[in-house]
Amino acid sequence: MPNAHKWQPIAGLPADPKTLTDGELESLRRVWASQKKELIESGALDEFEKRLRREWAIETGVIENVYTLDRGVTRTLIEKGIDAALIPYGATNRDSTLVARIIQDHYDALEGMFDFIGGIRQLSTGYIKELHAALLRNQDTYAVVDQVGRAFEQRLEKGQYKTEPNSPIRPDGLVHEYCPPEHVASEMDRLVAMHSNHDARGVPVEVEAAWFHHRFAQIHPFADGNGRVARAIASLVFIKADWFPLVVKRDDWSRYVENLEKADQGDLRPLVTMFVEAQRNALILASEAAYDIRPISSANEAIAAVRDRLTQRGKLLRPEWLKAKETASQLVQVASQSLGSVANQMTREIGNLGKDWRFGVTGALGPTQDSQRASALQKADQITELGVYSNVVRLSLQGERLDELVLSFHALGPQYRGIIGVAAYSAFEGKEPVTLGTFQINYEEDAGIAQNRFGTWLEGVIVEGLKQWRRTL
Repeated sequence: MPNAHKWQPIAGLPADPKTLTDGELESLRRVWASQKKELIESGALDEFEKRLRREWAIETGVIENVYTLDRGVTRTLIEKGIDAALIPYGATNRDSTLVARIIQDHYDALEGMFDFIGGIRQLSTGYIKELHAALLRNQDTYAVVDQVGRAFEQRLEKGQYKTEPNSPIRPDGLVHEYCPPEHVASEMDRLVAMHSNHDARGVPVEVEAAWFHHRFAQIHPFADGNGRVARAIASLVFIKADWFPLVVKRDDWSRYVENLEKADQGDLRPLVTMFVEAQRNALILASEAAYDIRPISSANEAIAAVRDRLTQRGKLLRPEWLKAKETASQLVQVASQSLGSVANQMTREIGNLGKDWRFGVTGALGPTQDSQRASALQKADQITELGVYSNVVRLSLQGERLDELVLSFHALGPQYRGIIGVAAYSAFEGKEPVTLGTFQINYEEDAGIAQNRFGTWLEGVIVEGLKQWRRTL
């Protein structure tokens, strides 16, 4: 049977791994360092971390189709704890008690990783086997499809490498080839040794997490559960660097698979970018956790609470947070100039084709555009505080209908803490807006570095937006 992807021994990183990342996580690290202390003092960090770990435990099984789980029930379990009694009939495709046990296994395995990092053990293939056994403690079998397409259940050997090939057949009939069983042990030894070398070299954490995850997935050493283990070891890399567990949500699945396939082809950068976004999103959620936590028992504490509420809600801004707004305003100008150049070129090359084509750049929004913006930001999963900062740049594409590519600049909230979001989306007449990508600005990042990152991101957004528009013509 022909291969879509042929297995090869795992490859290392380029001589300069920093070329695989835009460096955003380094400035975000400084943001997190400054805000983490406040979370600890307020007592909010512990509760936030529990919720994030529950989300990790739930989603890592959902995206592998180990079980299904209603979104509302997912939110309840994240907020209240993992309890089969909170999973009503019909909210999952499996027995609710078993689902709760599997989720608890995932949670316990993640807790164990924190303990592992706090101890003196070194990462080894033995520990990865232990991690596999812990994650799949309540899973006794796995699905197998034979050569004639018959599906059956086979006993799962937990914590043991596979003894049979597990290369899947894709929907197009081609095989995605993973490491043959006879080479698994040696490849896993190489993987751990290379990771140790990267650690000593100081490889950026986001690059190492993506590399380790992808190369492990290429080996696919276990009969089942490889995706969960891959996300666990990527989380281990982040946790060791004082970041958050890597949460890949069900809505991220298609992009996640696409980025893994790009890594198969030699481009690790999209996966690195996705992992940075996951850390950034967790940081924003963590920053909100201190809101209204501390008890008030004196007039001084009451006054301080009012001050903090106003600060959190953007009424009184910390001086250092203003830098993000200044950088955002500079990037608005960059966007206007870039989209203006695109509009001018399109006018020269398309404007005389006889359909009264008109192209231009504007910023004002009418009621319809406001509604589209709100819908696009909701789809991009962005909670905004438009009263603190709001700006829009629109590239209009007018012919027989009015279509637009839109960049929304907005404070991320609901309490502004020095981070500005940018969401790009297409607004084609008669269609729902489609998100083209997101970008974040933080107060710790140098404006020049942010501008370089933004220029690369904006180029990709313009290309993708025009590709989408061309398909509608």
